Amino acid sequence: MKQITLLLILSSSLSVFSQNNVALMSDDSSRSIELREIQVISKERTDRQRMLHFYRANQSASLEDILSRLPELSLIRRGTYGMEPSIRSLSGGQINVLVDGMRIHGACTDKMDPATIYIEPVNLEQLQLQTGSQGFVYGSATGGTVNLITASPVCHPDQKLHGLISSGFQTAAKSLHEALQLNYNTGNWSILGSATWRKSDTYRSGGGEKIAFSQYEKLNYSLAASYQLNQHTRIKADYIGDNGWNIGYPALPMDVGYAVARIGSLGIQHTAAGKRLYKWQAKLYANQVRHYMDDTHRPNVPIHMDMPGRSMTAGFTAEGAMRINRKQQLRLVADASTTRLTASMTMYEAGQPPMYMLTWPDNRKDQYGAGISWTCQADSNWLLQSALRLDYIHTGLTTQAAKDHISILGVTDAARNELLKNLSFTGTRKLNDRLKASASVAYAERMPTATELYGFYLFNAQDGYDYLGNPGLLPEQSLQGEISLQTNGKKARLKFTAFYNHIRHFISGSVNQSFSTMTIGANGVKNFSALPFANLAGLESSLLYKPIAAIDIVSTLRYTNGKDNTGDPLPMIAPLKNTSTVRYQFSHFFLQLETEAASAQTEISGKYGEDKTNGYLLLHARSGCQFLLAGKKTDLQLGVENIFDKSYHEHLDWGNIKRPGRNGYLMIRLSF
Repeated sequence: MKQITLLLILSSSLSVFSQNNVALMSDDSSRSIELREIQVISKERTDRQRMLHFYRANQSASLEDILSRLPELSLIRRGTYGMEPSIRSLSGGQINVLVDGMRIHGACTDKMDPATIYIEPVNLEQLQLQTGSQGFVYGSATGGTVNLITASPVCHPDQKLHGLISSGFQTAAKSLHEALQLNYNTGNWSILGSATWRKSDTYRSGGGEKIAFSQYEKLNYSLAASYQLNQHTRIKADYIGDNGWNIGYPALPMDVGYAVARIGSLGIQHTAAGKRLYKWQAKLYANQVRHYMDDTHRPNVPIHMDMPGRSMTAGFTAEGAMRINRKQQLRLVADASTTRLTASMTMYEAGQPPMYMLTWPDNRKDQYGAGISWTCQADSNWLLQSALRLDYIHTGLTTQAAKDHISILGVTDAARNELLKNLSFTGTRKLNDRLKASASVAYAERMPTATELYGFYLFNAQDGYDYLGNPGLLPEQSLQGEISLQTNGKKARLKFTAFYNHIRHFISGSVNQSFSTMTIGANGVKNFSALPFANLAGLESSLLYKPIAAIDIVSTLRYTNGKDNTGDPLPMIAPLKNTSTVRYQFSHFFLQLETEAASAQTEISGKYGEDKTNGYLLLHARSGCQFLLAGKKTDLQLGVENIFDKSYHEHLDWGNIKRPGRNGYLMIRLSF
């Protein structure tokens, strides 16, 4: 295994790539990935942007499958649904996860509902990823930002109605995936609608073991309408609905009865190429998330309980791009939002009246922020960039019942006001026609989350402790640096990045002996507390190689090491991982082989409930073809993942729950 891993490191990382489809690496640490569809038959690109094969294992992949292919991202897995994104081993409140620049707060105290689950590939147009050194322009963060840009309706003068319909099946969980998208335009109006339904039974891991409570079902639908006021200005309204139910979480003691999100926005967009302020947009938005956990389907539960939660967010965003002169540009961002959170738990003990408790005592967060980024093409060799962001944050409890709950922590007034400061500078130097280097330094801050401030007896299944909030936590402060080297040749493109992140007041958990446990069988009680500091360092690389016209080779590699102030490993640090793919395409057919490999993780945090994780090597095979069916372009894809039925789990998988074994899939899509 060590020899295999070393070989993969030397080859520097592989998945499918098409030069017509994707801008994989940008000039700075901000990556914008456009997911487009290729019309192979007509050789023309449609205006709709679709999933690209490199960012999806297959066309029935979820957004989580796509995110897991990016070298900067890992996923914390508690079940097959609702995996939590992590940028360079930072997650939760340390990163921003946005939809079209909108803030969406999950309603689950156990992080079962990150914002990524409310977007399906069929309604995703673009994926913007910024790492920590520049990822705070849309909001203060020490780890970075993932911004999911949804698809917009488009106008085809010669075709009023067009769309696609797809259907897929996977064998490991006998899962179904159905999707529909329609685009209609007339005059100045364009309307785009989509719907996706997924149903998955309990899956089997390598060797045939059934993983109980791993099933789920969901329906996602979206509607976007655009009206062109004039040549430069349009008004756009968006709505996304997402309903999930019967969602199992094998790594947790509870499942999810339902998870519901409603996301709406109304905005205006203006472009004027010849003006100094050549692009601007503004938007009003609101969203609500409801989440209900219960354990009624679990056997041998001594005390049944349910845990509903709700989040409501409303906000405003405005953004503009301005030319100062031929060499300099400014990007301006301003936004404000307010979020209300509440979650509770009711326990039902036989022969006793129900016991009620607030787990997220009713709280509110008001945020007002402004950011500016400056870009200067100093000369033909130097590109300079700088960014500044300020956020004013007010948090507090909104009901007397909430204040009574927190009073046991010795706090009488939990209101907080903070001014968060973020600043970065990046320089990029062109060394020759094929080689360039860049370096960046940044200072960033982030506010503790509602869970960290006000959480009340929240059970953590990973380390087995009940957690209590700490309203006195200081904001985390991050000082980070990043260097990268990128080479571009006629056939190959390679980027290598190394980073370092020193975080003061790193929020963690410490045992509190003065409190008794609430959860039966819990190891004890922990308070959220701040370590003096923690350090993270790592590297990433991406290789794109096209030896001949018919072959594409892509490889990605990532590694992170994290230590606290005592030198002990930080929890939830993924080991070295490599994904490598070779794709051969001729005419309307492609064949693809993909390896996915990770080394063993032996640097573990025992005090946070971790144990060692073995390395693994997986092989996947995929193929597909395009043809005309009743005169319509049709895509047929099939493949086998985990061909050798390997029994394994990743280090970020809670509870060491094994991943799916051999999984065959079939997907058909008809465009019209």
